[in-house]
Amino acid sequence: MSNFSPETLKTDRRGLLNSIAEVCLSATRQNRNHLLALAKSSFPLGLVFACALALPCAAHASVSVWLQSPKPGVNPNTVHVYATAYSDSAVTGWIIYVDDAIAYRTDEISDTLSQNVTLSNGRHILYVRAWTVDSFATSSTLMIQVGPPPPSSSSLPTPPSNAEILSEIQNTSDNWKACSQCAEGTNDTANYWMAPYQSHPSMSGSSRELYADGLPWTNVLFIKSMPGTSSATHFLWDFWVYQDSVSAANIWSSEFDLWQLLGGEEYMIGSQCDFGDGYWDTWDSANNRWIENGVTCPRWAANTWHHIQWYVERINSTQYRYDTLVVDGHGYGFNQVWAVNPTTWSDAVGVQWQLDQSANGDPIHEWIDEVKLTLW
Repeated sequence: MSNFSPETLKTDRRGLLNSIAEVCLSATRQNRNHLLALAKSSFPLGLVFACALALPCAAHASVSVWLQSPKPGVNPNTVHVYATAYSDSAVTGWIIYVDDAIAYRTDEISDTLSQNVTLSNGRHILYVRAWTVDSFATSSTLMIQVGPPPPSSSSLPTPPSNAEILSEIQNTSDNWKACSQCAEGTNDTANYWMAPYQSHPSMSGSSRELYADGLPWTNVLFIKSMPGTSSATHFLWDFWVYQDSVSAANIWSSEFDLWQLLGGEEYMIGSQCDFGDGYWDTWDSANNRWIENGVTCPRWAANTWHHIQWYVERINSTQYRYDTLVVDGHGYGFNQVWAVNPTTWSDAVGVQWQLDQSANGDPIHEWIDEVKLTLW
């Protein structure tokens, strides 16, 4: 996830994290790229953990954590937590966190963790952390549902007649930007570009092609910003996406973010189809972390257009909600609320796509078409 502003790419709350991360990143780039396949991005709740959690894969160069059980989504009250740590040094301790509080701790020396945890009915956030004598790492963060889920809708709303409709956004020529460094991959690249007005492949006759090519675990972000103040609280984002055969087989994740900057608050309503792990992720903006949900996201068929529709809301001055995701006509209800974070950026609305390369570093071609944003 990259939080973007037309004015600033790497400032505000991420400035300290990025400064600390540079020390860790130099070591991580040398010998831990393969661990990205085992551990997802997770960020700190306190700055004391900044170095351990500011990087996309490993907390330090010497340790990473793979949380193998439970899986996100519906689970029983008692879940079996099983994780493996990969380190050059002995792992000297583990913690299981539930809802950001310690649920279990051990100082046993072991590179694996196997422990049952009992959860009450409801939604829970679960992740684990492992230590060595000089470093620590955090696993991916899971959304666990125990018992009946909260009410949600798998259907999209009908916008009111006075809604603002922005159509064929892929064909607009202003306020498009792309960057690799701001996309916060393990590696950066200068080999990326966008090409509008593509007749093939295309749904409408004019698609936009996105391209990224770099070392393994390189990310590139493609941003469309719409400066100015919008008082909209409802957003229906509708677009089609296409990947060629090499991209569909090798891309690690394809990210889709809708954001609103309003009155000094940032509503980063991000999502990604995490093909590497096989699930849809949503973005917890206040805590700078991806949340792995129970909605599966297998690799898409290549050379085929896929229809993505997100309905999300800004529900008050401090929170936003993921309501409904529809993929190729299949609807999924989320009803998931997260808190915003402060920003000094000017008011704007934007949409963006990010391409994340995998361990083999194969280049990624992705096309987007019939991009429409409805606001009210």
